[in-house]
Amino acid sequence: MYYNETIGKDVQIAKYAVHRYETNLLPKPETGFTKNFGPALKEALQKVIQPREGIPASGNIGQATWDVLWEYLDAYRKAQYVAWSVPVVPKPNPVPDLGPLYMGGASVLNHSLTHNTDGIALYPAYDDGWVYGRTVLAVEDLIITQASSANPGDAFYATGKSKLKYWYGHLIVAPPVGSEFRKGAKVGEIANQRAPHVHLGIDARPLIGQPLLYGANGHGPDYTYGSPTVGTQLKEGLSLA
Repeated sequence: MYYNETIGKDVQIAKYAVHRYETNLLPKPETGFTKNFGPALKEALQKVIQPREGIPASGNIGQATWDVLWEYLDAYRKAQYVAWSVPVVPKPNPVPDLGPLYMGGASVLNHSLTHNTDGIALYPAYDDGWVYGRTVLAVEDLIITQASSANPGDAFYATGKSKLKYWYGHLIVAPPVGSEFRKGAKVGEIANQRAPHVHLGIDARPLIGQPLLYGANGHGPDYTYGSPTVGTQLKEGLSLA
């Protein structure tokens, strides 16, 4: 701890120890000790405690000074210091709570990606829905960012609340650019085609810094299975991001 720089619970605890080291060395204010490393604490350390204990009189609190002060703390304040000083390990970012592409369908998180989006790099995808005219849903809160097209049908790009980016394809009509949708809201209907479906491509790089794997070996071949589910990949990616 350094004079005129440190503010914190550790300073407040150190003041209590100095107060107990010697009567009237650092009188306790009626409102209690503050968390600021002020001149009174510096003077008590530099002129009394450190010279007496054979510690270089810097007025700051290094390990040697703290070892001395520790003996003057009661059990309560020792416990306070231990609780304060234990590093907080940040929890990994939570996996986005993604919904299904249609009412009654499985969450995006439970799907494995099976193929790349044709003509669009780094948007591995899966197909779902399989009924002409079926309502297609926003899998999370979305904003439509760019118009696109599919063969057959219409398409659009969107960015989710989670920062994931999407390409929805094979719709009868795509919503206008700038439209916003809450999770579970209708964004379109599946277009008529030989095997009616909605295509969902996902660009995970804005969230986890790397693309998702797809297909049997993680990079294809197209329309094969074997890659981890979207949820598994996002969980692992977020733990490393």
